[in-house]
Amino acid sequence: MNWKLCFLLIVLFTTTYGWGQNDSIVFKNGDTMVGEVKLLETGVLTVETPYSDKDFKIEIDKLVKLVIQRNYFIALTNNRRRFGKIRTTEEGKVSITLEDGTIEYFDLTEIFYFEEIEEKFWKRVKARIDFGFNLAKANNNPQFTLGGEFGYTSKKYMSDLTISTLTSNQDDVERIARTEANLDVLRLLPRNWYLIGNVSFLSNTEQALKARISPNIGAGRFFISTSKLYLAGGLAYVFNSENYDDSSLDKTSSEVKIAAKFSMFNVEDFDLDTNIKFYPSITESKRYRVDYDLNIKYDLPLDFYIKVGFAFNFDNQPVAGTPELDYVLNTGVGWEFN
Repeated sequence: MNWKLCFLLIVLFTTTYGWGQNDSIVFKNGDTMVGEVKLLETGVLTVETPYSDKDFKIEIDKLVKLVIQRNYFIALTNNRRRFGKIRTTEEGKVSITLEDGTIEYFDLTEIFYFEEIEEKFWKRVKARIDFGFNLAKANNNPQFTLGGEFGYTSKKYMSDLTISTLTSNQDDVERIARTEANLDVLRLLPRNWYLIGNVSFLSNTEQALKARISPNIGAGRFFISTSKLYLAGGLAYVFNSENYDDSSLDKTSSEVKIAAKFSMFNVEDFDLDTNIKFYPSITESKRYRVDYDLNIKYDLPLDFYIKVGFAFNFDNQPVAGTPELDYVLNTGVGWEFN
């Protein structure tokens, strides 16, 4: 056996093995695609192929057959979750083979999200960053906004860190600065429930607030989850630590957090997220706070997007000389990773 024949056999073996590890997709019109299914999100499959340097986006309702060779985190309607391998059994039907070998059967329409759980850390990460800039000639007023998100997903845990900042300088007016950040760690439980730990941070010159740090822990439930939207709510205990420009006003307190979140995604390339959090105080008589935010994102080619965001913070017992309500409206352009 000469070296040319050895080389040919090695190439054939490597190619066959590589293709044997790929997923297969059959469309309703009979066309077939072989590649690596990376993600199903909001009704759209992301598929990487060996013959293209760009991932394909395929609407799930265009398929009649799907076979995936690797383990995936799978989210189904009615807030059910599985971890296993997916394949179609007939048109519109799928089986999920769990890690212990158990096979369960579902309608394809019941699956609204799945993602491969990679062994490498960076393959489990999602991130985005966006920024905006406004400049008004009047009073020489430049305004800069910066936002970002970092998320990590495993079999039973989901974590998410978001941050947004705003700075504004204007002649003859004090500098305005606002920074808000949130870290969520969510532990999925059976029957649509989850445990959540959160740390929130707010610094706001408008309210003379140097820093409000609020670690909290609680539980929540998904009430609605479909391929286009979900609604969740929860209850938590909050320990509140507040530091003001006037240090004599610094204080700590305990609160209850009542929260709700609504998300709608991939509706004509639009995503919408909105959160409201109500904080009645346990230790301060008749005090309550409300935080609200709304973000609308429109997807552009090459993982870029444009975003409009609105947020407000209300405190019915602010420190003297500061308003009860502060809000910010911003626009920007950004880019997503993974």
